[in-house]
Amino acid sequence: MGFDNVSASAEIEAKIGLIARGQSATADAYLTPEVKRYLNGFAKGFKGDLAEADCRVSFMQSDGALADFKKFSGLRAILSGPAGGVVGFARTSYDALDGSPVVGFDMGGTSTDVSRFSGEYEHVFETTTAGITIQVPQLDINTVAAGGGSILTYRNQIFNVGPESAGAHPGPACYRKGGPLTVTDANLFLGRLHVDSFPKSEPIPLVFSF
Repeated sequence: MGFDNVSASAEIEAKIGLIARGQSATADAYLTPEVKRYLNGFAKGFKGDLAEADCRVSFMQSDGALADFKKFSGLRAILSGPAGGVVGFARTSYDALDGSPVVGFDMGGTSTDVSRFSGEYEHVFETTTAGITIQVPQLDINTVAAGGGSILTYRNQIFNVGPESAGAHPGPACYRKGGPLTVTDANLFLGRLHVDSFPKSEPIPLVFSF
């Protein structure tokens, strides 16, 4: 019928629950074409046809497992980045002999991901993000809509953080690129950032003085 991609809920996540199942299929139909477009560009970066090559190329899914890049879908990639962080700190920071749980804190430009590992990966099978409920296995990661680039504003006599972000460019005001006031600027003002630790090839944050 002319569609480049068809997302069938029975193939994506065949579970009871018409609304969540429909929203899951809709989210997959929206995301998977973009993911496939990215993967096609990724494959073209290799000599020959990567899709036909006799090699293993896998991508991280939201549940912490790996999937062959030819079967990678948008619905299962929503939290693939944070999931990789969970697997990483679980393998490097957790001491099985001690047994003490470890907590992961991943602060980016627009959001902060918090997770916990105590010997086994904890999964959830239904989540609500931005008002959309989807049914798909994911590592139990709590996301707060506040990151280093979240813009600080004062509206209606209330201080606000985000959801707008300064992005990589222009970035926070202290990067001296004409950016707005952000969480990073607040942390710098409060003395929580070590300016000497920043790469010398990048703009060094401007230290505020009053």
